Amino acid sequence: MIDIDYFKRINDTYGHEVGDLVLKFIVDKIRSLIRSSDILVRYGGEEFIIYLPHTTLKDALKLAERIRKGIEDMIIDTEDGKKIRVTISLGVAERDLGETLEQVIKKADEALYRAKKHGRNRVSD
Repeated sequence: MIDIDYFKRINDTYGHEVGDLVLKFIVDKIRSLIRSSDILVRYGGEEFIIYLPHTTLKDALKLAERIRKGIEDMIIDTEDGKKIRVTISLGVAERDLGETLEQVIKKADEALYRAKKHGRNRVSD
């Protein structure tokens, strides 16, 4: 699970059009880093979930860190010449045998909360 850090601040500072641009850049960057078999979905306003079939927790954590770093290194140029940098926090969870989708999403959300609680711009499991 992914949450854009302080996204409300982006919308409040630059407007919703720029917020939408930031979302697009983030989605494009994530898509460039995941496999075609991975599933990226928007889960809320600025939250996303990536489902990684046939991926170990260890490999999911590595990918999450690559995504985090890729977003951190991005510079988003707006039409009016502003340069925006954003960070994301990520929560990673493994789906256990017999576990429902809702249960694994809850675990990922709890991990995301830990990442945000410990300073944002980080990965937690």
